[in-house]
Amino acid sequence: MISDLAAPMTEIEDDVETGVRLTRDIGVQCDPDPLLQENMRLKLELRRMQDNKWSVSKIKDDDAMTKFYTGLTSFAVFLWLFNYLAPKCEKMVYWRGSPSAPDERTRSRRCMALDPIDQFLATMMRLKVGLYVQDMAERFGVSVGAFSQYFTTWVCLLYKELKELNPFPSRDVIQRNMPSCFKSFPNLRVILDCTEIFIQRSSSLVNQNQSFSNYKHHTTLKFLVGITPSGVISFVSEGFGGRVSDRQMIERTCLLDLIEEGDGVMADKGFTIKDMLEKKGCTLNIPPFRSSSNQFTTQEVLNTQEIAKLRIHVERAIGRVKNFHIFDGVLSLSLVPLSSQMFSVCCWITNLDVPLIES
Repeated sequence: MISDLAAPMTEIEDDVETGVRLTRDIGVQCDPDPLLQENMRLKLELRRMQDNKWSVSKIKDDDAMTKFYTGLTSFAVFLWLFNYLAPKCEKMVYWRGSPSAPDERTRSRRCMALDPIDQFLATMMRLKVGLYVQDMAERFGVSVGAFSQYFTTWVCLLYKELKELNPFPSRDVIQRNMPSCFKSFPNLRVILDCTEIFIQRSSSLVNQNQSFSNYKHHTTLKFLVGITPSGVISFVSEGFGGRVSDRQMIERTCLLDLIEEGDGVMADKGFTIKDMLEKKGCTLNIPPFRSSSNQFTTQEVLNTQEIAKLRIHVERAIGRVKNFHIFDGVLSLSLVPLSSQMFSVCCWITNLDVPLIES
């Protein structure tokens, strides 16, 4: 019976020109093994998944893709930053649970479904491109929970390490790198501005009241950003509820402790902090307010134009930060506890970009 089922098959063919009948063995014909077919199907599917899975090889040696997906100017800069972080990430304790629950941490360091360099890439992609967690998990072939764990852990690591690389610069450093366009303000130490990001409305009426911005007509988080005259972001505050005023932000941050007697601060008219700076022996450079007369004097117009021309650079610096599309739209409440770290990391990443102001 077995020989009947697996009998050799012969193909017969007549050669028209010679009249000779040709025979050819075409092998054994039998029913396909379903287990073998399933095994082959699974192997092909696994191969396709591995081919489609994202990794650092997607951006390797491609500066344009590196810039688009991470915000870093080149793949060389990406590798430099990862190599700087690598000794620290080997000691990381991966986060488990909500960012608002700092005591719920896993003591297990075996969260290695992705290589560390791919975890770093995934974190930077989430910040820069603003893709959903589900999308990122699909791209990197991990679960949603695992990706959230990677993201929170790496943001905290980047915040801690980049903060050390971006201290508030000394007066000597600023003077040595002062661009020529700031020659009218030789003592200028920092240029200030505020920016806001939309956040999801909380169910708490108290939180709603504190975070509602009359300027944006939405619940927001507000950040104070300072740059040096050369365009480097030198100061980033934590996020405050959108209701806070510019003056209150100055009072609640450590900025006044960082500046020294004789320093100059440049800002817009909303920063009513002249009295606070005078106590420190510092000066405030803002556009002049209109006096009792109906129009500005010629000198006041010139001062307004000059300050506005220089103050635009802090808005340009903030514009670079807003190119990190995780801040597009409305930030979910689950990310609000991590928002200050995310915003600071994005600010410091822009300091690795090309200079904002030419000397």
